[in-house]
Amino acid sequence: MTAYFVAVAPRTEGIVAGIGFASAASADDVLALISACLAEAGLSPDQLTAIATHVRKQGAPQLAALATHFDVPLRLLTDDDLTGDVPGLAEAVAAQAGEIIVPKRKSALATCALARCAPDFAVTRFGQPAALSRPTAALTLSTSNAGP
Repeated sequence: MTAYFVAVAPRTEGIVAGIGFASAASADDVLALISACLAEAGLSPDQLTAIATHVRKQGAPQLAALATHFDVPLRLLTDDDLTGDVPGLAEAVAAQAGEIIVPKRKSALATCALARCAPDFAVTRFGQPAALSRPTAALTLSTSNAGP
C-alpha cells in the first residue's frame, strides 16, 4: 500500500478586531492590546481582515494609525448595525463579523475583542468605511521609544 500526501495550502480565515477606547488612549495603547489579543489566539497580524468600532469614533487619530500599522480597512458600525444582546462595544462590533474567539480584553484605556469572520462575511458589507488621514496616522503612532 502506497500512501500519498497532497500539499494543502493552510486555511486562512479572516479575523476582525472590534475595539473601543477612551479619548486619552494613544494609538500605541490600542495597538498593544490588539497585538496581545492576536497573540492570545495564536494568530499573526497578517490574519487580521479589518478593525472595527462605533461610528462615533470617526475622526479619532488613533484609528488611522491602527489601520495603517496593520494595513487593513477600518469599518465603522452604527447603533442600527449593532443588533443583539452583546454587551460592550468591542464584543458587539466584533460579533457582527462572526464568532467571538477572544472575548473582550481590557487595558487601562481600551478594549478589544476578536471574531472569526463568518463564511459569508464581506468587509465591503460590514459597517461603513472610515475616512482616514494618512499624515495623521504617521504622526500618531510612536516610531521611537528613545528619550530626549
